[in-house]
Amino acid sequence: MNSTFQIEHNRLFNELKEALKYDIAKITGKANGGRSILFVYPPIDDDAYIAKAHEELQGNYVFLDIRSLFTKFISEMGINTFKKNYNNFGSEVFSSDNFPEESFLHAIIQKLKSIYNDGNIPVLTHTGALYGMNFSNINIMEHPIVIGASVPLMVFYPATIDKDNINFLDKQIASKYRCIVIK
Repeated sequence: MNSTFQIEHNRLFNELKEALKYDIAKITGKANGGRSILFVYPPIDDDAYIAKAHEELQGNYVFLDIRSLFTKFISEMGINTFKKNYNNFGSEVFSSDNFPEESFLHAIIQKLKSIYNDGNIPVLTHTGALYGMNFSNINIMEHPIVIGASVPLMVFYPATIDKDNINFLDKQIASKYRCIVIK
């Protein structure tokens, strides 16, 4: 697979900048009631797009690296407790109705809530780390904290495009329902 970053990044970032000019009501209307922007690009170019985002998105944008947050989540829980919970509950440790306040999804939502409370726009990166965690971007985008926010959530999403499908890591078709899709 060849990198398309040099060819496509200007077009994609220009589309993103245009979407960010919309007021939240227009975003909500275009996103079927959601308040998210899904920024899709080839997985091979993940680092290049995230680096460019750090250059382009200055000011009130806060980057939330899912890989780093997951490492922090395990560290704060303690590796032995995490192993014990994972052995007992499997993927429920990532997202579960049985112990929602101890799940990784809850940790993400709490971080988003903090970013929103500070008046900033969250930008999720390294979302490939979510694969296999028993939840996906739609669970985040449909969460009441995100739906009730006065600014959009941006999700940087490494995926391939096959006709009208967005294939997350070539495996899972992404939900396009609660977001504006830039691809």
